[in-house]
Amino acid sequence: MSDIRSVLDAASDLEGAAARLLIVAAKWDVTGYASGLELGLNASAYAGRDAVLNEAEETAFADVDVFEQGFREQIEFFTQKAPRPTAAWTDVMRGDHDRAFVVAGAKDRDMLRDFQDAIATALKDGTGLRAFRDDFDRIVAKYGWSYNGERGWRSRVIFETNVRTSYMAGRLKQMRDPDMLKARPFWQYRHGQTRKPKIARRQHLAWDGLILRHDDPFWDEHYPPNDWKCSCGVRTLSQRDLERLGRAGPDESPPRRVRTIYDPSRGGMIDQPAGLGYGFEYQPGDLWERGLVPSEVERITARTVVDVDARRPLSDVIATGAPLAEPTLQAGRTESFYVDAFLRGFGARSGEAVLFTDRAGAHIPISDELFRQPDGSYKILKRGREVHAAQLAEAIRDPDEIWIGVSAIPIPADQGGGEELVVDRKYIRIDPTTGLLVIFELLGGRWTAKTAFNPTNKNGRSTSVNAIDRRRTGVLIYERE
Repeated sequence: MSDIRSVLDAASDLEGAAARLLIVAAKWDVTGYASGLELGLNASAYAGRDAVLNEAEETAFADVDVFEQGFREQIEFFTQKAPRPTAAWTDVMRGDHDRAFVVAGAKDRDMLRDFQDAIATALKDGTGLRAFRDDFDRIVAKYGWSYNGERGWRSRVIFETNVRTSYMAGRLKQMRDPDMLKARPFWQYRHGQTRKPKIARRQHLAWDGLILRHDDPFWDEHYPPNDWKCSCGVRTLSQRDLERLGRAGPDESPPRRVRTIYDPSRGGMIDQPAGLGYGFEYQPGDLWERGLVPSEVERITARTVVDVDARRPLSDVIATGAPLAEPTLQAGRTESFYVDAFLRGFGARSGEAVLFTDRAGAHIPISDELFRQPDGSYKILKRGREVHAAQLAEAIRDPDEIWIGVSAIPIPADQGGGEELVVDRKYIRIDPTTGLLVIFELLGGRWTAKTAFNPTNKNGRSTSVNAIDRRRTGVLIYERE
């Protein structure tokens, strides 16, 4: 903090302050500061782990006070989200909620941050809905926000939906701990685990007591909450727990029943799983727990806000570089073939994330989500980038340069317009014929992958490597010697 204060005191204008702060950020080592926090967080993690282990004795997870008191994984999940302005609640759907904090119809990013901070405080301090409503009134008055619905209903929906989904996301991370899965590999659906509903949903009640393995496809869509105000939950069980219940093994996975509905977020008809509310057919925290979340926005055209270090001519970068060791892959293969080719460069597999330490010493999460759309489908077959999958991995492992910068990303008009400032980390790898760019952005204190590609035109043809030159901005934190 003293470094930051010194920069701000010495700066003569905003641009100068931003440039100096970026230099500080590129060199700041938080290891010493983090060591004290680590002790507290580890203690919290062990407490959460004990709670999962003690579930056979019906711990107080169903107690409302415990539900309102946040725990480490829950708070981590909630606070890493980035505010996302929206015009309607369908603007952000399903797994996108793992990284985006939204309040339906709220387009002011500063107001969203205030709402998020208020809920985060409630999670950390254990205060409830009544305290949040005081914050809700204050924030609404501060920004003059005109919202739909009654005050009591709207404040409750905002608070309980965020608390409930973050609670279940945090629980998911606890239950997926490798040691936990080894000891307690079975999950049991619990109707009304955190609060007994006045009127039970028939289908949710029918699932009560259902026991399946943790990796059963059922959980991909049916992991709670499964509708507005759904209070269902999941508890872990060991083989011995099953034997005490008089069972030799888990139940048979229920057949997937669907109804056809129109999905405005996708602009077409979809098969909606029976018993699940629209938009709830996903596993809260799944993409976050596995390391990354998809983004279909390609950031190469973003406007640079802060430029500090002068960049060398591209000819010099090519002269001091090395030819790409990885080959260009054959076209026409499956999406999974290309994704696997990328992941193999880090010893990773599809469906899981690994932490990779880059040439500048940063820990970067790597997973197949780098190539996924918000709806979960792959986006790697786009403008011919798939044939460069292995080379894109090489660009991260062995880059010519790594830059940290600040970029301005345009915000769609229906989400409030203007620009969003983001700190990004850019991996550059160039040879005489190929230019590769991988971009990570700093969200909630973590580097999150945004896109990886070689610049192409609309016809899918590779452009000059000069197209990458625009993104070689900010502070140069690594260059090949």
